[in-house]
Amino acid sequence: MSEMQMALTNTAGVTSVMSFWVFVASNGFKEKKDLLIKIGSGALIMAFVSLTAAIIFRGIDAQRFPLANLYESLLWFAWATMGGYLFLAQTYGIRQLGWLASLTALLMFLYGSWLPQSQHDITPLVPALVSYWRWVHVPPLIISYAMFFLGGLAGFIQLYRSGRVASMFSAIVTVLLALLAIVLGTFTSVDTAWLQILFAGASFFGTVVSFKLLDRINKSKIDLRGAELYDDISYRCIAIGMPLLTFGIITGGLWANHAWGTYWSWDPKESMALVTWLSYAAYIHLRVHRECSPEKLALVSIVGLLLTLMTYLGFNSLGLGGLHSYGKFK
Repeated sequence: MSEMQMALTNTAGVTSVMSFWVFVASNGFKEKKDLLIKIGSGALIMAFVSLTAAIIFRGIDAQRFPLANLYESLLWFAWATMGGYLFLAQTYGIRQLGWLASLTALLMFLYGSWLPQSQHDITPLVPALVSYWRWVHVPPLIISYAMFFLGGLAGFIQLYRSGRVASMFSAIVTVLLALLAIVLGTFTSVDTAWLQILFAGASFFGTVVSFKLLDRINKSKIDLRGAELYDDISYRCIAIGMPLLTFGIITGGLWANHAWGTYWSWDPKESMALVTWLSYAAYIHLRVHRECSPEKLALVSIVGLLLTLMTYLGFNSLGLGGLHSYGKFK
């Protein structure tokens, strides 16, 4: 990693931290809220520009498209999350989602910084990745994952604005436990069977509890206009992510046929990508035909976030293997 790329990446990380705390502070200092939101947005724009430059410099240093390992994919994910939020902020005039978007980017920076040095170093590509399909297939998937995350984060805010505070906190704990399983699987030697149980158990039981708690309404928190706005934002994020995921799955099949002689091999990660696609297809169907309340749809978007998390990071960190195991580093 060159000094320039390191400096730009560190700048993006530091400014994303600044953005997060300034956005958080804007909720506590009502009289200076507008000023703090502008500062937080400016810091996030600086982080986005710095990370864009860092990715470009990494590609120049590597003399290849800079998306070939977990560390590089995390940079792309953080970049897409920040860019997606800035687009939404410009389109909808929203700011409440800002601290969640900057927090997500910050967590990806931290996760990437803790990876082994071998992930940070620019190394020759493994044979499976020496193909033009890599830059056709992978970027749309990473961007779709980021948009799905933003859709799930908007779902949390929708639950809060509709007064479903208990359900929201249950969903937050569920996602945190799933993230814990992935972090432990990445950085510790804990038996992956227990971590698989943690991820699956937390996701299943946490989702059931969250749906059960939807009937508990905190009327003092209800903001119907805000709830409707974030319901629409969640839908727009998923509507952007869905065609990108579709394109990624199709090009993945074409790449698989080129590399392995078959379009579909029911590899665990392929299968999980299909499950994720089906979950968002169900969301769009329910949303378009208005067969669910917005609050239930918010939880469906959060379930989609969990499935996206498993598809993106879960298989390599939780030891599920498959043909995509070249992404594993320990």
